[in-house]
Amino acid sequence: MSFCPFALSFCPCQLALSLCLNPSFHITTHTQLLSLVNFYYSGYWPSQAVPQCTLPTQVNDAIRRFSTFYLQKHTGRKLSWQTSTGSAEVRANFGDAPKFHRHDLLVTTYQMCILALFNEHDSQTLEQIKDKTNIPEAELRRHLISLCTPKHRILRKASRGKVIAPDDSFSFHKEYTSKFKRVKIPLVSMKETLTEADKNVVNFADKNSSSVAGELPKEVEEDRRHLVEAVVMRIMKARKMLHHNELIAEVSKQLQNRFVPRPQFVKKRVESLIERDYLERSEEDRRVYVYLA
Repeated sequence: MSFCPFALSFCPCQLALSLCLNPSFHITTHTQLLSLVNFYYSGYWPSQAVPQCTLPTQVNDAIRRFSTFYLQKHTGRKLSWQTSTGSAEVRANFGDAPKFHRHDLLVTTYQMCILALFNEHDSQTLEQIKDKTNIPEAELRRHLISLCTPKHRILRKASRGKVIAPDDSFSFHKEYTSKFKRVKIPLVSMKETLTEADKNVVNFADKNSSSVAGELPKEVEEDRRHLVEAVVMRIMKARKMLHHNELIAEVSKQLQNRFVPRPQFVKKRVESLIERDYLERSEEDRRVYVYLA
């Protein structure tokens, strides 16, 4: 068994934008581990305050080499790596020696960190994975469940059902196979990771309040505000100009695996971005938004 990340894409926030460095970095260091690094202005691009998780050793080594390379070319800047975003291709060997079969798994950064732990031990408890990765618990449960679905059972869960028990453990599923060499592991929605107690709390809030968003914990609502703003900016940067209804639909589509924002909620975040000069309304049509570079 082995899980080896061989192509990573990360999103660091930093003080200036420079996308042309990646080819030069590969030429200088002779490594393809970091295949793409996206840069965003930390002062101009909305971001979430999510603690950095613990990355595998070989990934940290690649990050250190890239940081050294980058800061030698741009003094006075600071790189802050956003491990809650990004993706990786993980080369995994399944089966028994000498007849291994290999698949390249397209996973999130969090999933890569989880899978790398199974190079050390065939079995890990929920608490061990949490302590070793430092992934926020809600996201950890979501990413673990995604690795245990019937269609993409890379890991086996000791307990039955979709819900992860506090004392649950996970083991490597060496019998996994797919007709595809490259396999994308999709994320389940957050509601699929809720325990029965959590579901009862949500149902109670739905029945006893006229506004579900008003019942959300402040931390969750704040995270959602940052997330919606980041998605809006990503869409507008790519499209430059977009009608209100098209923007609402695209935001909902991109966030459907995490939560479904109400149109009014998205509209408020757009208005906030306009107030902060990230976007502006078109002079010809006030329902058309224009991206400000």
